[in-house]
Amino acid sequence: MKRKDWTVTKEAARPAGLPDRCFYCDALIGEQHKSDCVMRCKTVVLDFTIRTVFSVPEDWDGDHITKVYSKGSWCADNLLGELISRNECVDGCLCDIVTVKYIRDATKRDEKEYGMTFIDKEES
Repeated sequence: MKRKDWTVTKEAARPAGLPDRCFYCDALIGEQHKSDCVMRCKTVVLDFTIRTVFSVPEDWDGDHITKVYSKGSWCADNLLGELISRNECVDGCLCDIVTVKYIRDATKRDEKEYGMTFIDKEES
């Protein structure tokens, strides 16, 4: 989702730049950021796929496993602990087991349903 007003505020100034303008696009505080400025953001819907290894009972087949982890009582928040434990045991980060796919630009409904990022709250 995009927004129309990207007025430069003091948040856009950086210690290495001039205090009265955006560090990235050089627009003065109170003006609009230039159209290609990195401070102008939009929200998007992304799917993150994580490939990992879990221990499950031997007699569970693929359909049962999918049902347990998708529609059963298992809470997906538990995955966060599993991933943290994995990173403590493996020398590295999650980059080797995660893929990301862009789905579409977000809508207000997407921001409300999925979000923790809201374009209207982004600093400019």
